[in-house]
Amino acid sequence: MWKNYLKIAWRNILRKKGFALINIGGLAVGMAASVLIMVWIQFEFSVDSQYEKSDRIYAVWRTNVNQGNVSSWDYTPSPYAAALKEEYPEVEAVTHVTEWDPMVLSVGDQAFYEQTSFVDPGFFEMFNFRVLEGDPIAALSSPDNIILTESVAKKLFGEESAIGKSVKVESELDFEVKAVVEDMPSNTNFKFTAFLPYKKLEAMNWVEDFWGNNNCRTFAMLSPDADLEAFNAKFKDFSLRKGDVKNTSDFLFPMSDLHLRSKFENGKSVGGKIDLIQMFGLVGIVILLIACVNFVNLSTAQSEKRAKEVGIRKVSGADRSMLIWQFLAESILISLAAYLLALLLISVTFPGFNQLIGKELTLPFAQPYFWIFSLGYVFLTGILAGIYPAFLLSSFRPALVLKSRMSSARGWFKPRELLVVFQFTIVAILIASTWIIRSQMNFVQNRDLGLQTENLIFHPMTAPLKKDFSTVRSEVEALPGVVSISSTFSPFTEGYSDTNMIGWQGKDDAFMPKVNRMGADAHVVKTAGLELISGRDIDVYTNAADSTAVLINETARDFMGFADPIGEIVKDGDREYRVVGVVKDFIIESPFAKPEGIMIFGPKIQQNFIHIRLSGVQLQETMAQLETIFKRLNPDSPFEYKFADAIHAQKFVSQQQTSSLTAVFSGLAILISCLGLFGLAAFIAEQRSKEISVRKVLGASVQGLVLLLSGEFTKLVVIAMVIGVPVTWYAMSEWLAGFDYRIGIDWKVFLGTGLIALLIAFLTVSSQAIKAALVNPAKTLKSE
Repeated sequence: MWKNYLKIAWRNILRKKGFALINIGGLAVGMAASVLIMVWIQFEFSVDSQYEKSDRIYAVWRTNVNQGNVSSWDYTPSPYAAALKEEYPEVEAVTHVTEWDPMVLSVGDQAFYEQTSFVDPGFFEMFNFRVLEGDPIAALSSPDNIILTESVAKKLFGEESAIGKSVKVESELDFEVKAVVEDMPSNTNFKFTAFLPYKKLEAMNWVEDFWGNNNCRTFAMLSPDADLEAFNAKFKDFSLRKGDVKNTSDFLFPMSDLHLRSKFENGKSVGGKIDLIQMFGLVGIVILLIACVNFVNLSTAQSEKRAKEVGIRKVSGADRSMLIWQFLAESILISLAAYLLALLLISVTFPGFNQLIGKELTLPFAQPYFWIFSLGYVFLTGILAGIYPAFLLSSFRPALVLKSRMSSARGWFKPRELLVVFQFTIVAILIASTWIIRSQMNFVQNRDLGLQTENLIFHPMTAPLKKDFSTVRSEVEALPGVVSISSTFSPFTEGYSDTNMIGWQGKDDAFMPKVNRMGADAHVVKTAGLELISGRDIDVYTNAADSTAVLINETARDFMGFADPIGEIVKDGDREYRVVGVVKDFIIESPFAKPEGIMIFGPKIQQNFIHIRLSGVQLQETMAQLETIFKRLNPDSPFEYKFADAIHAQKFVSQQQTSSLTAVFSGLAILISCLGLFGLAAFIAEQRSKEISVRKVLGASVQGLVLLLSGEFTKLVVIAMVIGVPVTWYAMSEWLAGFDYRIGIDWKVFLGTGLIALLIAFLTVSSQAIKAALVNPAKTLKSE
């Protein structure tokens, strides 16, 4: 029976090749888009949830309430992990994870900056990364061992085994390689390339017992029988019992949720990356539905032509269920053909898709589960696309269809028109959303940062550079292509330290605003391109007392409440600093957020970077001169610098990906909708060919006929806009609400969207309308 169904289905497809190609093409694009989205979603859900004991691993989070403002973070003080393990028997293992700037690892004349972390044995007990050589858990039990990833081991030692060999870190410390592990997989947020024992920090007395300094992340693994909710209930006051900490609570958060749901409001997880995934998962489903709508529209449009076929089959003895399966066989066959084309499209576009999402995904063609999924996907799509036409066509009554008495009665809308409205509602929503997202991106990218990132570079300050920084400074300043140089605590593109414990005269102890701490030695205003509002810059070389000076920004000045803060004393712990200047607000963290309080302290704060302002003239020559200086004064480390504007641009990557994905999928939705509309217009033009010819004979112009045929679809697009505008306005208002610095939604966006949608529909339909209107009436009416 199925063989017969497929044979008849194949013949029907060949009989209407044009409509079959439109159906196959539209379904193929929709299927390819949805499969690509599915592969991406699967990857995102696998991030940090692929470990053997993922269901028992948790990240420590803390929440603080300050004057009604609730903030959550995942950093802890140094003694936190040991105290956690000691106090709670349910905790099977703990680990610190430090996030340092890249360190220089060298062997002989080979030296590379590598992303290194200090961890303890619990790290490899929890996270079962593949071990290639040695025992990483045992390696971390001694302070003088190091663990390398495979790629770093090959860079330093070639194809030789690295085990037992010595590696120098930061040109000062010697470590012995005790283990080599596989490179961190792409589906983890740990991007480390080397691991040092946390015990080394303890041996160097870099670990303090102070509970007010959050300097590392802590992960805990609970025993198999532990209940998270019950544990968190007794764990919440852990910090309050350990130090001088107020209004702070602690909780464990599942590691498997960390990548997707780490956005917190009022101490509760409210989403994160999962919001983007859900949005594009929905987009993938909608695009597939639009493709299915094409199939439904074209199938039902041809219902009158297939009515006699149904009537004859029923008279010949076919029951309704047989006819339903016959029509479903056609749609499944078309779905199979479309899926084969979709696989080709996926193979061709996959590199571009990886570039679009910023990932290195792999095609799942080698996975058995993918082909099992594919089989179900083809049948589901075929049934979804064909179920309505199958039931509609099989419902025709032989007595009516064989007498050519098919009813043409209609209500306000035919189902076909409703489906066209659905398609163009989605198209309108996607066009308007893309417009608004891009406007928001442009708005933020053109924001005044308060500092000048162009022609500003920064370089890590290694031990040799710190020891002889006066020589570095004098030689660099002497270069004609250099405007100024400053040593700093952190890059001017990122905050390394913040606190709510800053004090000043007259401050209310209950008032604890967040302050980002930075540091510099001299000429920081000139080097970073800040705007000095009052006072002066820090300069320890002309004024030694400036080692305890501080620059503050406008936001800090405002919440401190001083009309003129110059000369006021600021307290940071047991240190006192004197305000010497006020600078305009500048952005170092999220460009989408409001400015925060910033204080730039004198160089009593550790200096970790060298910032250099370049003139931009003869840039290559200047960079070559800088490299010569740094290689001579810092021979054991490579000259690796970063441009501040490039680092700042990376802050827009996530939103740019959202914008690009929305634009791409909007284009696909428009393409599929136009394919369906083109086919529908072609069929209606063919169906009304005699009417068109009669109108031409009676004097109708080509222009009038085109407007007549296009008018029906124009009405549907207008209705789609009426539905799509409020939906888009609500959805985009919710999206924009997540940004402190944002645009308003302009009514012109919707006017422009409507004009674009109307133009797309008109151009699609008019091509067929013009073709029908230009036909010689004699050819159509010669049989009348």
